[in-house]
Amino acid sequence: MIDDAAIAKAREEYERDGATVMRQVLSPEQVEVLGRAVDHIMQPGSAEPDFVNGENLSNEGGRFFNSNFAYRRNADLQDLVFRSDLGRIAGEMMQSSQVRFFYDQILVKEPGTADRTPWHQDLPYYPIDGEHVISFWVALDRATPENGVVTYVKGSHRWNRFFSMQAFSDKYRESSERERSLPVYDDAEARGQPRNLADIRDHPENYEFLSWSVEPGDILVHHPLTIHGSSGNSSTGMRRRAIATRWLGDDARWNDTRPNFMRALKGRKGFEMPPLELGDKLDVPLFPLVWSREGASA
Repeated sequence: MIDDAAIAKAREEYERDGATVMRQVLSPEQVEVLGRAVDHIMQPGSAEPDFVNGENLSNEGGRFFNSNFAYRRNADLQDLVFRSDLGRIAGEMMQSSQVRFFYDQILVKEPGTADRTPWHQDLPYYPIDGEHVISFWVALDRATPENGVVTYVKGSHRWNRFFSMQAFSDKYRESSERERSLPVYDDAEARGQPRNLADIRDHPENYEFLSWSVEPGDILVHHPLTIHGSSGNSSTGMRRRAIATRWLGDDARWNDTRPNFMRALKGRKGFEMPPLELGDKLDVPLFPLVWSREGASA
């Protein structure tokens, strides 16, 4: 179990920089169990034809596997959500009285996968608003710049900027011209910020980045407005399996007025959008309560 001092240190870095790393949060036994679960989910034909989204996002060969909400049908991932220490850590990191689980996202880049994950923020993909939303990127393999560990733009969560969704595959990809024409703040460059996300790609010398090589059981923690991305997996034999888990705190509220990833799940077997209106609290079964501070009402 991670002690209070380690959480306090991580919280300070998270609030200041928008991202941090926490070492050996999961045991080797937990990592082994989760690795087997991910490998099973990735097997062709293993998934029932429900709303769980398992697909290869690669455009350039290799395999960039993505699956959302897999915990809904996998007991080992449910253990991670409901019986690991992650819910408590999320509550302490966000300083929330309660924590609800949003969703899990399995992200795997196999060796030889050239596709990079473009620079993006998470919040524009969510039907959620709020400061108390946090992501834990749980490493199941050693991850380095060679095989696609995540890199963050330091301090970008405090730019007060909201960039449109970026494409992860040709099915959704916007052209460079479209990306460059997105609305911008007129004084963005004067404030030392990019006019668009393409500028980070084209002029990395203008920005400060954070990146850590991680071992199995480590977690990368980031704010939903922190800009981040990753390279492809250029290695010949290093897998990069990770489970991104998203957690919701006290001020998280529903906002389905903009495009978001959950809209793409409409019509899939077993999935229904929650019966929420703009600004509602997220106390619905789709977002289960996983942790509550002593004395907080459920």
